[in-house]
Amino acid sequence: MSNKQLEVFVRVVQLGSVTATAQALGMSQPSVSKSLALTEQQLGFTLFERSGGKMKATAEARQMFDEALRMQEGIARFERFVDNVKRYRVGQLRVCATPALAINVLPLIAPKLRQAFPDHGLVLDMYLNNEIEDAIARRQYDLGFLIQPLDEQAPPAGLVCAGRMVCVMQDGHPLAGRAAVNWADLDPREVIYITTDPRLVAMMASAVPGFRERPVSSLETNRYSLAINLVRQGQGMTIVDEFSLAGTPRQGLAVLPFEPAMPVAVVAAMAGRSSMSDTVLRCIDALREVLEAAR
Repeated sequence: MSNKQLEVFVRVVQLGSVTATAQALGMSQPSVSKSLALTEQQLGFTLFERSGGKMKATAEARQMFDEALRMQEGIARFERFVDNVKRYRVGQLRVCATPALAINVLPLIAPKLRQAFPDHGLVLDMYLNNEIEDAIARRQYDLGFLIQPLDEQAPPAGLVCAGRMVCVMQDGHPLAGRAAVNWADLDPREVIYITTDPRLVAMMASAVPGFRERPVSSLETNRYSLAINLVRQGQGMTIVDEFSLAGTPRQGLAVLPFEPAMPVAVVAAMAGRSSMSDTVLRCIDALREVLEAAR
């Protein structure tokens, strides 16, 4: 099946009409019908039941449809890749990161990369923490930075920087002068709960009995940076990974270690073909420098 046959098949399933498909693809109706007939001949079974000018997909066609869409997406992704090769013959580095790192930290490493590789293209995007590995696996990006719980006995491949969860409150809060805080010190009604990543939520629930039993009146968000700004506005306190504070002003905030210690890490996820490129390695080093300086 050619790319054109695939496109015709998908459009007929979606539109249910040879006429509408011909108009959508800028083809003649006989050409659409010929493409369908050829596809059915090659496959050896019927794709559509024809009745009153309408095309109803058979059970076999419905089974094929989702895979056909995935094939189209793969072809489009390859065409975009080829276009990037044409446009950026020297090279292009595509980087994604969690929202807090993308907003606060990637802008700090961009000048370092632009200076080191002035002829390279640079793409900096934001993804949810739990979406980054999939985006790398699909080769949408060369490099991604995510935050995950850290097993200190078996550090993950791609470890960039190790840290811990911290409690953020206004610097005038009665607990702000302590060396550290634990869950028993906090009023659950003051806590701004973060629901963004199942792995981090599971780690906190495991370390803090009762963490999931939040008050009905609780304040929740799926963004660490939003939680920190809510603290600035006097809406409570929050528990975040320390990396979410990198690159953001700390005036008016008290940042205390949270006990029991919950180790976390910034991890670099890399596409296999680019894992050892000079641009990828320099980007990882630059991020590590910024995070270490922020601590």
